[in-house]
Amino acid sequence: MASESNKAGATSKIPVDSARAFFFEDFPRTLFPLETNRVLIEHGEAEVRSYIAKCLDENEQAYGFAPQKRVFISKPHGYLRRTVKLDVVAEFYLYDIVFRNRSKFRKPHVSYRSHYGYRFENGSPIAATQAYRAFKGGLAAYGAQYAHSRSMDVATYFNSLYHHDIVSWFRDRNVSMEDAEGLGQLLREIAAGRSVDCLPQGLYPTKMIGNDFLRFVEEYHDLQSNQVIRFMDDIVLFADDEQAISDDFQTIQRLIGDKGLSLNSRKSRLDEHVRELIDTSIDAIKQKLLQRRRIQITTGYAEDGSEIVKQAMLKKPLDAEEMKYIDNILGQPDIEEDDAELLLTIMRGHASKLEKRLPDIIDYYPHLAKNVYSFCSDFKNKELLAEILLDLTRKNNRLPESQLFWFCAILADELMDSKLASTLISVLFNHRSATVITKAKILEIPDLRYGLQELRNEHLVNGQSDWLGWASAVGSRVLKAASRNHRLRYWAKASNMNHLVTTIVEKI
Repeated sequence: MASESNKAGATSKIPVDSARAFFFEDFPRTLFPLETNRVLIEHGEAEVRSYIAKCLDENEQAYGFAPQKRVFISKPHGYLRRTVKLDVVAEFYLYDIVFRNRSKFRKPHVSYRSHYGYRFENGSPIAATQAYRAFKGGLAAYGAQYAHSRSMDVATYFNSLYHHDIVSWFRDRNVSMEDAEGLGQLLREIAAGRSVDCLPQGLYPTKMIGNDFLRFVEEYHDLQSNQVIRFMDDIVLFADDEQAISDDFQTIQRLIGDKGLSLNSRKSRLDEHVRELIDTSIDAIKQKLLQRRRIQITTGYAEDGSEIVKQAMLKKPLDAEEMKYIDNILGQPDIEEDDAELLLTIMRGHASKLEKRLPDIIDYYPHLAKNVYSFCSDFKNKELLAEILLDLTRKNNRLPESQLFWFCAILADELMDSKLASTLISVLFNHRSATVITKAKILEIPDLRYGLQELRNEHLVNGQSDWLGWASAVGSRVLKAASRNHRLRYWAKASNMNHLVTTIVEKI
């Protein structure tokens, strides 16, 4: 039998004993991790909580959760996934309300009707990478055990969830009336009253909501398949009786249809596990490299939330045979996507070998931008890295928002001391594809060089109350207190949110 995600070893190694700890533990793995929110929670959790209480108080008519900024994440083949980037108030409330109700997200009732991951176990959130590995283990184990299978996933799942259904599901978990109404208010107001596409993506608490919401599928009493497993919206049926799978396939479509959901017709596969079991196209050396990748990804996380990926590499360096295999990949005119992702993970200790091909990987696979960001921490030649980034940014008149965001993150964390730092700031900030969120990533950099403070002042002097203003205020924390606070106190008068940010930054 496949091991379940709730078995020992599947949870984060870092104790998560508060909403604050939950927020910091998840922060580096979110889709658009802006330091602005992290700094505000680090130094002003009490002030943020007080602001949230006013948002939830019907007598405080001047307060409420604000509509949020739409963002787009790159997917393979040029597709985009839409969601929102939450301000610090909305974001922290999500972590807080889910953390306080974490016991309501329970493990599967029976092993033959299972879902994996996205809940707390032994005091910590189950690591998504380990839960997915358990899911893949289930695919292999049940695929070998049963003659037939059918895989499917829900089309645009998060974007299709209906506000009333989420709130009703949460209320049915026996949470307090205040929390049920609070979540409903949050989702309604951040979506500006829209009934669908109201659940943000890329945050562990919303993944917990999305994962648990669908448990009605595998728990339905009339399913006939011997085994049903699910990872978020990926559902797989296993049975020896092909008719049972066919019947369940119809039943599941009717079930989710009652929630306004439907299956993705392009991703439904019959007996896919059989093809996977007999696929021998991946040779032994690549299998070893893939195993290395899994080891590195699931090593764990440090206390500051950063991924621990280097230790495993240092303990077991790549051997000559593996390096020769990698050289062959690097010598190919076109590097396949799975090879590119593999290289960005396992070559962090040999970053110089990727120097010539890194521009191709960045250019061909924009959805791997976060992988590129992680890889660049080991890129020793920062001047060359700056040149690569500058050339690619100038060459491409259009860049996906998420890729441009991670370019800005590379600048902030790796290239501020490079000779091209000033030029990169100008090119990235003024790029045709620059958005409020990518610009905020630059404005929040705590540095006084290259005219950054003058850039921030442009947004502070007019009382701007959005990501550009908040990031500018947080980036200004490096100024002397007297100079900083004088300007911020005038900026604070423009809105309640500006006042909240100012109150926190003044304490730093």
